[in-house]
Amino acid sequence: MSLKSNKIRSISKKVYKKFPDLKNVTPTIVEQSLPNVDNSKDTNPTSHYQITYKSIAQLPDGNTMNKIVKVLANSNGKIIKMSLSK
Repeated sequence: MSLKSNKIRSISKKVYKKFPDLKNVTPTIVEQSLPNVDNSKDTNPTSHYQITYKSIAQLPDGNTMNKIVKVLANSNGKIIKMSLSK
């Protein structure tokens, strides 16, 4: 099962609200498997997706800095975790 485009838009809207400078960034999406989980008995397994937003921030002194926001979400579009790396 893949992450539907309407779920990606919903997640992106939340990310853009929290980080407005990422508004024009298109995320990369990678499906992740969970270790030590037996989905064979699960009739409705939920996949997890890592959604990454990358940009370059301009600092006041003229230098630049990479800015990366990673979001872990399930296939229903629920954000499980969001982290910022500078």
